[in-house]
Amino acid sequence: MFIPLTANTVVTLLLNAWTDRTKGAAEQWLADEPGASVTSVDATSRTMYVHVRPPGALPPVESLLDRLEGRIPDGIPVVVDASRGRRIDAGVVGD
Repeated sequence: MFIPLTANTVVTLLLNAWTDRTKGAAEQWLADEPGASVTSVDATSRTMYVHVRPPGALPPVESLLDRLEGRIPDGIPVVVDASRGRRIDAGVVGD
């Protein structure tokens, strides 16, 4: 019982760290866009979902993926979800 609980705790801590790092990278990615903000980041089924509220066009998603390299493991898909109902499959970190 102890090992599964420990493994679950480790996975939870890693996901929280990766989610926080993704949010920080996304905030940097949007920093030059006046009025744009990251509303939340969540991890579901090995995919990072970045929820943003842009007043206009988003910067190129490639720069978000570049910012995530080395912060989260390679191979994790990233999806940007704009609050206006637009979803962008940004790609995979490390590709």
